[in-house]
Amino acid sequence: MWRVLPMFQLNAVPKPQHRRRTPRKAARGAFSKKTRQSIIERDRGLCVRCGARYEEIHHVIYRSHNGAGTEDNGVCVCHACHELAHSKEEVRRWFEHYRKVILLREEVGPCHMKS
Repeated sequence: MWRVLPMFQLNAVPKPQHRRRTPRKAARGAFSKKTRQSIIERDRGLCVRCGARYEEIHHVIYRSHNGAGTEDNGVCVCHACHELAHSKEEVRRWFEHYRKVILLREEVGPCHMKS
């Protein structure tokens, strides 16, 4: 019988305990607790589109489109408006316009914000 001798020896090295330079993919663009609280206070806990009690915080620029988890990219929304924001192009554009005019205070021609 042939016997294979190892040419080198493996020594286990402990994994370094340093912090990541960039957040994990799942955490990128997520709102921190502090940012979430700021958004809720700014919007007074109400849906910015219909005025109902907020249930969720919506990324105006989607995380999948590299939307940041910053205060100017988040708005309080009720569940119904959140569903519409993700299913209807017109509602998504309303939120983008709201972000530009209200949150970023950019000059954008005549204001045509309809509910």
